[in-house]
Amino acid sequence: MLDSAVSWGKEATNTLKGYANFAVREHQENLAYNEILTNPDVLSDYTLKYFGPEGPCPVYESEQELETRGYPTAPVQQQQGMNVAGLPAPPAAEAPQQPQDFWGAFKQQMDVDPSQAWRIMNQADPRVMANKLFVME
Repeated sequence: MLDSAVSWGKEATNTLKGYANFAVREHQENLAYNEILTNPDVLSDYTLKYFGPEGPCPVYESEQELETRGYPTAPVQQQQGMNVAGLPAPPAAEAPQQPQDFWGAFKQQMDVDPSQAWRIMNQADPRVMANKLFVME
């Protein structure tokens, strides 16, 4: 019985040491992040290394550097009615509604079918919604 208590104590001691080492490492990492974020010189050095030629996200200064790494630099041909990604252009926005017309249409939709009222809200001019919220506050 005594041997099992001693082995349990040793195992518990090792576990606590592991937790203590983990806490010390995390504290040191937090101190390093705090130093980076509060000291402008350290932050600028870190940023220059990160975006430098040997860093994980290098920034290229000339067209020749871009071409040597395989990045496309030729202009993209855009088709009529398509955006740069090759997707159809979004539909043109509707003419702005008058606030009275909007809220009247919204009330009518809420009376008829409340589950579809979100469609009217999506078409609303943001200023109409902002004005309503301002009046409510």
